[in-house]
Amino acid sequence: MVPTIVGLIDKFMPGGKTYALMGLGVLMTVCQMGGWHTFSAEAWGLLGIGGAATWKMGTDREKLAAKK
Repeated sequence: MVPTIVGLIDKFMPGGKTYALMGLGVLMTVCQMGGWHTFSAEAWGLLGIGGAATWKMGTDREKLAAKK
């Protein structure tokens, strides 16, 4: 089941998920520095973990394509 879920996430918007999360991080930083909203440590942690996971999916996809 887990490989199926990871595969679905990986095929959705290939190459764009990491950049979308980076943009979200910039917007979160601007909001917090501007004093409009304060994000919890958990929100920042999930953003970092999500960015790392999508980056890893992209590097694995490139390695798999090179093997074919």
